[in-house]
Amino acid sequence: MKSELEIAKNIREIENLKVEILGKLYNLLKSFVDAGEEDAILDSIVDILIYTYLLGDKIGYRFEEIDEAFTKKLKSLIVDKNFDVEYNFSELLKYVKSRRRE
Repeated sequence: MKSELEIAKNIREIENLKVEILGKLYNLLKSFVDAGEEDAILDSIVDILIYTYLLGDKIGYRFEEIDEAFTKKLKSLIVDKNFDVEYNFSELLKYVKSRRRE
């Protein structure tokens, strides 16, 4: 059984990852307002992806499980087609599948 110290450490790490994600989301939204922040936009998007994977891992999901759920969700979004604007879910799905082969 995990000690209380280990449990507290895990809770703190999970909270830190959640704060990181919120901070990176704030940076992303702020970058849209600030002129000439193209690099900051991409950097924030990448940071959000990284910290989201790390949070998933910390709460017990394997990276492969996250990828599988991501692919499954994309497929359901392609079938759904209930959006006001058109998103390129199909291209994203093709890209994700091609990445797995590397």
